[in-house]
Amino acid sequence: MLQCYPVFQVLQSYFLFHRLLVIAVSVLHLAFSIDLKASHGSFSTPGFPNPYPNNIKRIWNITVPVGNRIKLYFTNFNLELSYLCEYDYVQILTGGNETARFCGENGVDTEEAPGVTTIYSTDNTMTVIFRSDYSNEKRFTGFTAFFASEDIDECAITEDGEPLCDHNCHNYVGGYYCTCRMGYFLHSNRRTCTVNCSGQVFTGRSGELMSPEFPSSYPKLSSCDYHIRVEEGFSIVLEFVHSFDVETHPDVKCPYDVLKIKTQKKEYGSLCGTSLPSKMETGSNEVDVTFTTDSSGTNTGWKIMYTTTAMPCPDPVTPPHGQISPSNTRFIFKDRIRLTCELGYELLQGNVGLSSYEAVCKKDGTWDKPMARCSLVDCTRPDSIFNGTLDFTTTTYQSVARYGCNGPFYVMKGNGDGKYTCAQDGYWKDSEGSNALPKCEPSCGSPTVRSLGRIIGGQQALEKQFPWQVLMEVGGDFKGGATLLYDNWVLTAAHVLHEHGDAANVRVKMGTIHRGDSNAVLGVTEKIFIHKDYKDDNINYDNDIALIKLEHRVPISEKIMPICLPGKEDRFVVKPEEYGVVSGWGVTRASGLGRGSLSLKYVDLPVVDFETCKAAYQGKVSENGQPLIVTNNMICAGFEAGKKDACSGDSGGPFVFFDQERNNWFLGGIVSWGLECAKAGQYGLYTKVTNYLPWIEDIISKNR
Repeated sequence: MLQCYPVFQVLQSYFLFHRLLVIAVSVLHLAFSIDLKASHGSFSTPGFPNPYPNNIKRIWNITVPVGNRIKLYFTNFNLELSYLCEYDYVQILTGGNETARFCGENGVDTEEAPGVTTIYSTDNTMTVIFRSDYSNEKRFTGFTAFFASEDIDECAITEDGEPLCDHNCHNYVGGYYCTCRMGYFLHSNRRTCTVNCSGQVFTGRSGELMSPEFPSSYPKLSSCDYHIRVEEGFSIVLEFVHSFDVETHPDVKCPYDVLKIKTQKKEYGSLCGTSLPSKMETGSNEVDVTFTTDSSGTNTGWKIMYTTTAMPCPDPVTPPHGQISPSNTRFIFKDRIRLTCELGYELLQGNVGLSSYEAVCKKDGTWDKPMARCSLVDCTRPDSIFNGTLDFTTTTYQSVARYGCNGPFYVMKGNGDGKYTCAQDGYWKDSEGSNALPKCEPSCGSPTVRSLGRIIGGQQALEKQFPWQVLMEVGGDFKGGATLLYDNWVLTAAHVLHEHGDAANVRVKMGTIHRGDSNAVLGVTEKIFIHKDYKDDNINYDNDIALIKLEHRVPISEKIMPICLPGKEDRFVVKPEEYGVVSGWGVTRASGLGRGSLSLKYVDLPVVDFETCKAAYQGKVSENGQPLIVTNNMICAGFEAGKKDACSGDSGGPFVFFDQERNNWFLGGIVSWGLECAKAGQYGLYTKVTNYLPWIEDIISKNR
């Protein structure tokens, strides 16, 4: 059925629909948004500086780079004024919230218009909305706004009242970063500074542990663990000291930061708050402490002093003349005591001497050893010395022993007086503090017969005139001479022994001037040392020197006395025209033929200038036609006219010189070689002893 409506009603509905459609189209046309993505810029109302249209809405979405904020201000502002800016207005949003709303006119409506106000965003975005209502009674020009990107100083920002960085904040254009003080590390959240406080082990019998940085605020987001480990037999006691401040909550127990203490049998905690926990006698030798913190708070933490207890040992009784340390009033398990004695007393355990004494308290409350005692030091009988005397009465601390030498043929080596005192360490010591025994060395180069003089052509030696003279026999036959050094060494020429190096074939005789003397003192050869650079070729007698060590020391007397070795001073280097004495049992004929003298002879000879000596042998050859060699290791001696000389059989014997300063004789040379005996223009050659002092000293020191 067709229904009919009045014409007026139909027309009214039509015009109403058409008006709403026009309004809707108008609103859609006038409301739109603009995205502004730049570091700076400006925008204004439509048509500015002409009046803005009615019933429009404009939205400007401003975005700048992350890490920056937006600064906004208006240079012209003229909008319709209304209560709470309900009609025409500018609305500013930042962080999703309205920051400001303006209307009115700059310079007139000071409470509603922005004036010179600058608005800042909270992040890198800002939304500006302009809205005009349906009609204005007056025509308003609108506004012009300017914006710019500005770096955010994150280091000045706080969150919940706390800075973004725990320790050090570093701002840069577009952002910031955090760093930590020494000893801390940055948490994975890149803001919080925490510490590595895990795995700490305490093994001492007492000590202290505390939260990091105590009594300052402890670090956030930390997980600390401490472990006390002492030996079995000890019990750990914990006591909180100074202050206790761990973040807590009035309704929930320790929800933020928490301290826990645990033994093998019991757990203490969770602990937090501001009250000092009571003393904890754990009854265990192992305690674990854990402490964890959250991401906030400025609490100062805690400090624990720990000690240990154990069963005590009896107080030790100090023996006479002793001292016990330490002087504790109480000794418990693992405590140690040391006993020392007064000066002049020594430690004894029973009758056994101790270098030190220490006792340890055991866990059952007893000492691990009985107490030692302090006894007066006894150095016991002092050792005797070769060729010396010893005089003493007692052997205890500060007793005196006196050594002397068998005079007049032995003297004490060095400057000591032979006085030794029993020292606190149980050794006899001299005035320098040395316990090395004195040595009595034979007197040297001081014969009791002093009738040596310049004898023309040689002379028969007297008894005791050359007590250092040694006769050498090889295989039972007379071989040559030698010189006594000290009381168990003999020095001779290498060529005397070179072909007879077997010690068993070599025998020496001392204390006689006659070759056949049955009362001569015999010396048994222990070892022979021939200079390694000596060559037995009959043309080169360089390094013609050898040492013999005797098996036994020879008793020193008027008849047997060693010669002195030359010193290292310049006066012991023999010089041209200086006279020395050669002694031996050699051939006395200038021809060099014969069996040698049966009695000891000596001759007084001058040293010859070395160049003169070399010139004398220039062009001279040996029996096999080879040129003879004269070296700086040789001394030349003799007279240009000949007549006096050493000869065959004197080889290896001494060439001695008198030292005016020490008033004794020293060995300057060893009879070595010559072309012919006592011939005019020919000189005898002797091994220069001063050149071989290091070799002699080395051999003797290594073969004592």
